[in-house]
Amino acid sequence: MIDFQSSGIVGYGEGSLDELDICYLEKYWLNLEGLVSYWAGLLNQAFIINRDGPGVRCQSNMECRPGGVLFTEEEFLDFKRLSIDLGAKSFAVIEYIGQSEWVDFSSLSFFRFAYPLDVSWSEMTSSCPIADDVFMRPIRAFFVISDNGRIGKYVDSDALHPYELFFSSNS
Repeated sequence: MIDFQSSGIVGYGEGSLDELDICYLEKYWLNLEGLVSYWAGLLNQAFIINRDGPGVRCQSNMECRPGGVLFTEEEFLDFKRLSIDLGAKSFAVIEYIGQSEWVDFSSLSFFRFAYPLDVSWSEMTSSCPIADDVFMRPIRAFFVISDNGRIGKYVDSDALHPYELFFSSNS
């Protein structure tokens, strides 16, 4: 909880979290140390962040799709199935706020979570106000990556031009 509180995410200061939010954060919040020590390498291998915005390094199994919310329930179930088929056990969801790299941040004020692949749709998306804010409000951009780096996506939920870059790799 200390890492979350130090993130300073607007609207989620001390005293504004209910018991369900606190339980959710204790289970799924990805602290900065975990992001930098484990997930940053996977993110760097999978994604490019340049002046024109994020892109995917692996072009072989990449699709550009219309965007919107981070996942629909059907997309999530497909993502889970494919992740498990590719040998993953968990995945991370990290908000993109313009960071240029994954080890040095100008701001810590961004959502970041790590979930086991056995998390249910309802637990992940609607078990508390924070989950609902992240997964059901199409106002943010996110990176999603499996713990083995073999499947992921970038979702830009811009109201005018929402898009998603999705990739999977058999190698």
